[in-house]
Amino acid sequence: MNKYIFGSLLLGVGMLTSCSLDENPKSAFFEKDAMQSETLIYLNTVAAVYNKMGNTQETTGSDASNFVSDEYFVPGRLGDWVDGGVPQNKFTHNIVPSHGSQGNWSDIYSTIAMANSAIAKLESYSEMEAAKNYIYELRAYRAMLYYNLCDVYGNCPLVTSAEQSVADTKSSPRKDIFDFAVKELTECVSHLAPDQSQKSGTYFGRMTQPVAYMVLAKLALNASIYQLDVTQANWSKDYLGSDMTGREQIDEAQGQNITNLMKAVTMTIDGQTMNSLEATIYCVNKLEKDYGYKLSPSYTENFAVTNENSVENIWTIPNDAVTYKRSWDHHRRSWHYNHAGHPTYKGFSSWNGPCATKHLVELYGYTEDRQDLSTCDPRFEYNFYIDRDYVNETGVRVTDGFNNKPGVLDTELALEYMPLWSCVDMSNSEAAIKAKKPALYSSFTDDEFFQHVVKSAGARFRKYAFDFTTSDASYPGNDLVVFRFADAKLMRAEAEYRLGKTGEALQEVNDTRARVGLPALTEVSLQVIGDERQKELAWEGTRRQDMIRYAIMNEPTIDRYEGVPVNVSASPYKQSNMDGHTYVWPVPADQIATNSNLSQAWGY
Repeated sequence: MNKYIFGSLLLGVGMLTSCSLDENPKSAFFEKDAMQSETLIYLNTVAAVYNKMGNTQETTGSDASNFVSDEYFVPGRLGDWVDGGVPQNKFTHNIVPSHGSQGNWSDIYSTIAMANSAIAKLESYSEMEAAKNYIYELRAYRAMLYYNLCDVYGNCPLVTSAEQSVADTKSSPRKDIFDFAVKELTECVSHLAPDQSQKSGTYFGRMTQPVAYMVLAKLALNASIYQLDVTQANWSKDYLGSDMTGREQIDEAQGQNITNLMKAVTMTIDGQTMNSLEATIYCVNKLEKDYGYKLSPSYTENFAVTNENSVENIWTIPNDAVTYKRSWDHHRRSWHYNHAGHPTYKGFSSWNGPCATKHLVELYGYTEDRQDLSTCDPRFEYNFYIDRDYVNETGVRVTDGFNNKPGVLDTELALEYMPLWSCVDMSNSEAAIKAKKPALYSSFTDDEFFQHVVKSAGARFRKYAFDFTTSDASYPGNDLVVFRFADAKLMRAEAEYRLGKTGEALQEVNDTRARVGLPALTEVSLQVIGDERQKELAWEGTRRQDMIRYAIMNEPTIDRYEGVPVNVSASPYKQSNMDGHTYVWPVPADQIATNSNLSQAWGY
């Protein structure tokens, strides 16, 4: 947990979190006496840029991806988490520029500004071999940030010089951002260290060759949609599904049309020109054969407090409460107040917020209250707290915050999580919840049962082991997993399937299932691959991309549909609004207000 490693040790640099989007840090630390050795050059250029990463939920875009997907939402709990209807509007795709992922945009562009300044300074020391290599590292890291911008926003400013201001720069087409990211990564990759970035050592947490190949694989698999100009009307029409049943069935015929679009995009990597699906396979093969990545024997060890020894994690963001201090609150945001608040969990605060959708819960095979979990996919328990897990884990009973009803758990009502009872808004679902009260809760009055559901509904985040040693719940010792080989392996499965290599694709899927003790499948399809990806990678920020590629992002689900109750402060879900414009987030309103050169995405 205490990873005092040169590669990511940022002491002496300062957090620099107050930088503006265009801040040039030369006066802060680019003094001559700070550049007299390779170590000082690194600390005052490369390390400073990594340190600017800031809030991990914003930097990686995971919040922007989770909110609009079909696996994560924030129910309105009778006033709790209503927040003016914003969380519900994000889930129902009633997004406006003032809701835009502003923290993500600002955090990335301020980091890009610092990278540009650091590159400019390093160029003045180019007679030193180390300075040359650091330039390549920063260029590759900057390319990864542009991949994130390309994915989340589409068209955006391409700022590559310390003399260039984002506030005065026009938006570049999404394709140009994609081309730039690919060009930078392919030019820089051979100059990067070949080390595994997730492991403690000199290159811990840094941009290395395997990280670059993973970003290239992500760019490749999503390349066809990155060719489209998001300011043009109906730009995403080829990625709109037609299943209005709420079942989210992936259409194989439409999948073939999208496959043809993928084949039409070519990329040149390591001197080899190939289509984007072939490029995906090439990059994943590199990860496996050249760098030794593989599935960890245990699913959960990838998310342990000391997960830097994982053989599966490809890029992680270092974190702890002492050295790195990058805010990450998935546990606290999701858990019931009395969960983290109990002394067993050091009395930290938790916020009773995000939970898994019923779609995701049922995908794992959980279909009835307090079901025998041996009948479910094991990854359900690995990823979420459900039913009486809290009591069983701690041996401690705490109440749901409303009731203390005898007879339910032998002596009193202990905190339990109710995976099948989550809904967009509780206040406008009261009658429906009371009407469906199961016999299991016959000792409750209707009002007592409703209040219990309000505070207990939804499976809660569990994926990362809780760090009982941290002094601050926002800074656990677990390094945040951004990329891991299970993701890459299933990306390769999809590319293989789309290229007609069904045997290879089936084997990839069965490998991930075998790791958690599930039986092998005998058939594979886009639906099978998509379902396997969601069960394997739940809440890791991958689902939004997947839904777009599978042309199901615009379709209703069992959680959001025409007529689903929402809070009075939120806007209703309308299928007519699901025209594909929410496949990207809007440029934040405050950015548009200060830069008239920016182009807003169509539909906003």
